[in-house]
Amino acid sequence: MKYVIVCCFAFLFTSCIATMDVQYDETLDVKKYKTYSFYPVIDSNLPEAETKQIMQLITFQLFKLNYKKADNPDFYINFFVEENNMYIPKPSEEEPETETPSDDKTKSNTLRLKTVAIDQVMYLDVVDVKNDQLAWSAIIEGSIEEPITEEKMFQYYSEKIEKAFIKFQEVSN
Repeated sequence: MKYVIVCCFAFLFTSCIATMDVQYDETLDVKKYKTYSFYPVIDSNLPEAETKQIMQLITFQLFKLNYKKADNPDFYINFFVEENNMYIPKPSEEEPETETPSDDKTKSNTLRLKTVAIDQVMYLDVVDVKNDQLAWSAIIEGSIEEPITEEKMFQYYSEKIEKAFIKFQEVSN
């Protein structure tokens, strides 16, 4: 049992290192981009509040990079998130003895799982509106450790989105 817990924690700590893979179409001139908007329909696979928070953080980062939001933009932003929970075994509290029809007393031994982190992959895309083509894409991997709070989620997304758009700026300069 100790071996399982140690392995889970070792996996958790090695997976906390965030990675980012950036790809872009060199044939598209992203330097000419000045305006943006979000893709008309975003299915982020997240709760609405979290989706809105990510959109606000993206808006802030693009504002910092001097991009303007527009009705007829040069590029669209789209994002999608995949999540997997990481668990460790958590012994259940002792359950009361139950009587069976044969009057034998038995104990129920159940194993519960405790969430210790959420592994996440975010796909962040820049789509060239004029050519209707993917111009730039970032695949951001990371983990959010429990306890997950609104503040922790905000910090996590802020850091990931900022790093992604720094990479975008490198391509557009």
